Amino acid sequence: MEKLIRLLALAAAPVFAAAPAAPPETLLARVVGWDVGWKPKTATEWADRVVGEVRDAAKDGADIVVFPELFAWGLAPYAPKNAKPAEFITSVMASDVLARVASAANPGMLISLGSYPHQVPGSREALNRAPALVNGQWRFIDKLDPTPAELSEDPPIKPGYALPIFRFRGGLAAVAVCFSLEKPEIALALKKRGVQLVLGPSATSDEDGVARVLRSASARAVELGAAVLVAPLLGEQDGWKNTGSSALYLPAQKGIDHAPRESARRSSGFSRDDYRIPWRRLLELRTQPAKPETRPFLAPTPHFQVELD
Repeated sequence: MEKLIRLLALAAAPVFAAAPAAPPETLLARVVGWDVGWKPKTATEWADRVVGEVRDAAKDGADIVVFPELFAWGLAPYAPKNAKPAEFITSVMASDVLARVASAANPGMLISLGSYPHQVPGSREALNRAPALVNGQWRFIDKLDPTPAELSEDPPIKPGYALPIFRFRGGLAAVAVCFSLEKPEIALALKKRGVQLVLGPSATSDEDGVARVLRSASARAVELGAAVLVAPLLGEQDGWKNTGSSALYLPAQKGIDHAPRESARRSSGFSRDDYRIPWRRLLELRTQPAKPETRPFLAPTPHFQVELD
């Protein structure tokens, strides 16, 4: 009887859920610059380097890793004769690279694995697909708005139709692939959802493109109240040249060192740039202090009409 009473008492006892862990004070982000023209002897060696970058970042304590847009075009030279390079790249990413990268990452790491041309067999078009490892699971972000050059490529890139937003370390994050960073319509959608972290894989061939991406990324940080990271593709492949700078931009708000952090301009080789993000402070920006501060990401969208004289 006493044993039964004890069991009934335990069953009736209230169950208290563990309090969620406090967001970390800071996050360490690593931006990888990748030379698309690098050609080791085999595709396996190419994939080994990708996995090695993630493994090293995990060892160094990185919370976030960002690779460049279309860096996986580096696999194209290994496609079998008469095979479609984009289909081959899609197969290698799905059958080898994604699983090995996930295994090399620390639990809880956020990895934006650049992007690749995702083409299924029999399809005339491809997607510019950006894999993101979030909480141990792969999410896929398809570039929403291909550039004019992408629309005329072989295969032509078709637009994606969804913009995934995912939870990360107490906040919200998104991937905006290159041209998407430049689009105010996409920024407005991210503002409405209160995103605090934007990862920007990019690939640009000249200084005009670099300027558009970096200046737009800086604007996104201000208007979204978010940390914005840019990862540039480097190198040359069959006449396709790439140049850029890695960067971190932060919102221009009190208590945040918002000086732009940009690497030197690079056009070839590999690079690793580490940036420290004041994560808890970014999350705290969602609540106004007693004396309100001008914060565009908290302000409602104004109602107005445009009048042309």
